[in-house]
Amino acid sequence: MQRIIEVINDTIKRPGVECLPCDRVNLDYDRHREYAESEEHQATDLFENPNPKHSTVDTPDIHGSVPSIIRYFLDGSRRTYKIGDLLVKGRYLPLIAGQVGVAVVERQQSRRRYVPLRDFCSFANAIAFPDQLASPEDMVALGEKIEKTTGNRFKLLRYKVKPDRDPVDLGVAKVMSFMADLELQAVHDMSEKQLLQTNAMLVKDGPLRYKNVRGRGFDFLQFRNVLGVSKTFRSSFPVGSGRRKKDVGAITSGLFMGERTPVFKTLEEGRHIGMWYLRLRQPEKMSNPLQGIIKIECYAVDRIEEQQGLDADRITTISAHLLRERNVTAYGADKRWATHLYPVYVAENFIKSSLLSDVRFEALF
Repeated sequence: MQRIIEVINDTIKRPGVECLPCDRVNLDYDRHREYAESEEHQATDLFENPNPKHSTVDTPDIHGSVPSIIRYFLDGSRRTYKIGDLLVKGRYLPLIAGQVGVAVVERQQSRRRYVPLRDFCSFANAIAFPDQLASPEDMVALGEKIEKTTGNRFKLLRYKVKPDRDPVDLGVAKVMSFMADLELQAVHDMSEKQLLQTNAMLVKDGPLRYKNVRGRGFDFLQFRNVLGVSKTFRSSFPVGSGRRKKDVGAITSGLFMGERTPVFKTLEEGRHIGMWYLRLRQPEKMSNPLQGIIKIECYAVDRIEEQQGLDADRITTISAHLLRERNVTAYGADKRWATHLYPVYVAENFIKSSLLSDVRFEALF
């Protein structure tokens, strides 16, 4: 049986075009930190109604007998690999492959455990080619040939080559975009089944940064009960305007446990997003001033929210329930334990246990 790289070479080889072997490497160990591909957008205005009177807001305690309004947790993970080089019209461009997984786990209150919802979990393999190589139609035909010849199904993607960007980064970003599509599909399917409610919200691991989301036919009303929670953020990112403009690190480093910042407005694809920061843990017990702080994002989904900002009482309630998620922790099992919500940790481990090992995946090529 032919290997995938041989099928690709036999299919595309012509004068000036060839697929060449290379040392296969996992690109995720050294090159990319978590969320390094995501971009921060300008956040100059407060986006909370009414605006808080102080620079920090206390989060009230919730009695343990009150059920959590957060029920579902979504995580997407990928492993990316450089598996070949393509000689195309005088360019020497990388061929990037990836394993992608998206998982949703549910907190079962009665049994106090987390269970993967397999109807909303998806796993796929992908290969990202430079757009100079072939048309989208050619990619479909090549994908069908790979599956027929090797028995392995891959989603074939095309990344746009740019003169000022590392093509490896562009290939990895294309795989990340494919993972975002799977995340969007999971939220869409859950919303269609009316699972997402004000008392059954979903936490999505990472920022709400979906590119060209309108072109995918996605209804933003489905995001009313979806939160983006990031374990890391760029401390030098400025928020506010004029004399009140400060870097996020300068604002959040002074938060006490249970305090949050005001909500700031940022934009993505023309959509308004409310963004705020919450300290989950006692600062004196952390290894650095920013450890134990999460970034939270929520879409404004109607005109009133876009004009007046997110409801302050709702933000405080969401923050209070997120604060309860600080225990159980992944302490000792993950270096990000201080901001890694345990149900997300469960979802992440479920994905990783379902992917092929590096050795086995690279052997396919």
